[in-house]
Amino acid sequence: MRVIFVLTGLRDGGAEREAAAFANALTKLGEEVHMVCIGDTASDYTLAPGVSCHQLTCSSRVNIPKLRVLLRWFSPVRQIRNLHGDVILPVCIRLDFYPRLFLAAALSKAKLFFAVRNNLPQKYVRPKDRRRWRRACRFARGIWIQTEEQRGYFPKYMQKKIFAVPNILGETFFEIPRDRKRNISRFISVGRIHPQKNQKLLITAFAQMLLRTENTDATLTIYGNAAEKDEDILRELQALIRQYHLEGRIFLPGRVADIQKAYREADAFVFSSDYEGYPNALMEAMAAGLPCISTDCPTGPSALITDKKDGLLVPVGDALAMSRAMQRLLENPEAANQMGLAARTKMSERENAGELAGRLLENLKRI
Repeated sequence: MRVIFVLTGLRDGGAEREAAAFANALTKLGEEVHMVCIGDTASDYTLAPGVSCHQLTCSSRVNIPKLRVLLRWFSPVRQIRNLHGDVILPVCIRLDFYPRLFLAAALSKAKLFFAVRNNLPQKYVRPKDRRRWRRACRFARGIWIQTEEQRGYFPKYMQKKIFAVPNILGETFFEIPRDRKRNISRFISVGRIHPQKNQKLLITAFAQMLLRTENTDATLTIYGNAAEKDEDILRELQALIRQYHLEGRIFLPGRVADIQKAYREADAFVFSSDYEGYPNALMEAMAAGLPCISTDCPTGPSALITDKKDGLLVPVGDALAMSRAMQRLLENPEAANQMGLAARTKMSERENAGELAGRLLENLKRI
């Protein structure tokens, strides 16, 4: 089978990393895989030798303005069509790009799928985008979701073309040594600086915890970059840290190349999102054996964490509940160690990359 992934690019991003992981795994299964990027093809992720990368171009030498606009719009359609794929899998691309994908699929007889890589509750989506999202799902041949919980966002008549395959977890996170911690003091969080991740809640919860415990050792490090459009959010986080006078306790180092080192040096992991798809960072932290706290947001965390057994779930937007969960780990290191061990065990029992890619391939062929 010839599978075409269509992405904005292959730079910093969980959805992009998962596309690369599935592309590599499908290639190992003997399938032909193409990665088509709307932006440049520079990649932060290692691609298998058999994976082909292509950059879409929107160019035309025609001097007639209206015709030139039309030809530039059609150029990506022609490029995707010429790959003669069996399946087209878009991953986190703009919804207004889908008409070109539908046309490319129709002209090449490929089957166009819709991949849900983030949860889209109605309150987080503009009405215009919601209509586009529903239209794309309605006309797609199949819909790839990450958790069974996401089925609830689709009407009954779409259920037959929906299938669930969760994210691939890198094996390197299981190799991170995890000693029993006598003290829990170094909290970390990993995720891009974005309103969805709600790092304001995390900073507020940490400050509230310090007021109750008067702990002099606890620190919080939030790893992740802010896109240009989200730099205001980063400045707000910095201002909030100054407001609480926690410049020496809360750190925003940005994105780091060696995230495994961050997990290795941490004592606990905290996740504060308002909504998710299937959070890679939470999976990684659990695989690394860290005791984890997460908002019980739609969707993802409840599919990974069994509350009070291999992690702690708190209500979305509840800073007090999160601060109490952090205090619980701080004051009960032995219980925290047991949660981390249970989390690593659970993650080790998940299907590996080859098995998950096989499930994806089976569903693509079935549909």
